[in-house]
Amino acid sequence: MSTQNRETMVKPDFMSDEEWQAIKDATASLERIRGDAKADVARYLANPDGWASGKGSPSGFPTLLLTVLGRKSGEPRTTPLVFMQNGDDVVVVASLAGYDEPPAWYLNVTANPNCWVQLDRNKSAAVARDATDEERKALWPHLTALFPPWGFFQQQTDRPFGIVIISPTGAA
Repeated sequence: MSTQNRETMVKPDFMSDEEWQAIKDATASLERIRGDAKADVARYLANPDGWASGKGSPSGFPTLLLTVLGRKSGEPRTTPLVFMQNGDDVVVVASLAGYDEPPAWYLNVTANPNCWVQLDRNKSAAVARDATDEERKALWPHLTALFPPWGFFQQQTDRPFGIVIISPTGAA
């Protein structure tokens, strides 16, 4: 979705006016999204307790830190992501709030699936992979029940969101 199209978005029924305004403000530009993500990483690292349950995160949703290697730079890049626990694995969605381009973390983890995940104070090496079509169909209703904006954001773009399954492989 282009920034211009964002201006014509219609408030979904499941959101209050206050929630709608907060979502519009937080996703108004890619610069805002990236700036907020950097600030959330710093807050997470400064006080990591409770984020995985959602009680410590500003959004109130379960949040992890995903660290991937930049596909061009080779440097570690860390981003906070809302996630769903699925057995020993965690599942994240490459939504970028419905913008037409995929998030950088998704491009990076697609190029190199070896990554690190942090849930509160627990850090683990991990490997990431795209969900199969069958897994996508099974996971999507659970993901949108956990975080309804994902369903709304998916309606804003023709780009299918990556659904990524991250499997811990051991201590970081």
